[in-house]
This record gives sequence, C-alpha cells and structure tokens, in this order.
Amino acid sequence: DRKSEFAIKPEHLVVGILSAAVLYGVFALGDFVMGQLFPGFAPQEISDVYARKIGTAPWIVALLLLFVTGPSEEIFWRGFLQKRLVKLMGPIGGLLVAAAIYSLVHIWTFNLSLLLAAFTAGLIWGFIYWRAKCLVPVIISHSLWSAAIFVFFPLH
Repeated sequence: DRKSEFAIKPEHLVVGILSAAVLYGVFALGDFVMGQLFPGFAPQEISDVYARKIGTAPWIVALLLLFVTGPSEEIFWRGFLQKRLVKLMGPIGGLLVAAAIYSLVHIWTFNLSLLLAAFTAGLIWGFIYWRAKCLVPVIISHSLWSAAIFVFFPLH
C-alpha cells in the first residue's frame, strides 16, 4: 500500500503541475473577489499571511515549502487523516471532514481569508488524492503552489 502511495507516474506529474497552476488561479480570483466584497478587510488579511515569512531569505522559504511543508502536510492530511476518514465515512464525507479539519487548524490566526483558502485547497487536494489514490500528485501540487504563491508569484 505504501509503495502505491508514492509511485511516480507521468500523469501524476502532469496532474500535480496543472492543479498547482489552477489552484493559483483560483486563489488569484478569490483574492480579487474578496477585495471587491470586503475592500478594507480582505487585502489586510491576505497581507497578514505573507507577513509571516518576513525576515527569512526567500530561497530558504522556497526550499522549506517545496521539500518539507508540502510533502509532510500531504502525507499527514491526505495520506493519514483523509484515508482513515474515508474508511469511516465514505469518500465524500471523508473528503469534506478532512478539508474542514485542515481548514480549522488555521483558526488560531482569526483570518477568515486563510480559513476559506485552506478549505478550498483541502477540497482540491483531497479530491486529487481520492481520484489518484496516490500522494505524489498532491505533494507536487501543494509544494509547487505554496512556493509559487508565497515566494515566486505572491498575490501581495
């Protein structure tokens, strides 16, 4: 079972890269919509997320996101938690509850934009994992998306 979770296939690379790009587009659109709906509130919330990396060299942040954060979060959230929740609740229930829990661990920030973003990303990565039955595409997607949105092409 573990071997299939980490089996690298060409389609996993394609799905990982394309889903990271699509997710970036979803977040750019979400940033625009939130800015229109809540002009004084949403941009500040999103800027607060980016402020957490201040003082750390961008290349260190990028390496951590690519090779530590993305892989370790996906191994836990999808490879451990979602997998078990799906066994208990079925595919849809497991995916939704895993995405909700993934979102709720960000509650301590009191940042509505971050909670919505985490739920959205959790749904997308959870769906990819459910369909692929493999962690490789979600690790690639999460890692590339994180590095893109926080280091290479930040929205703020």
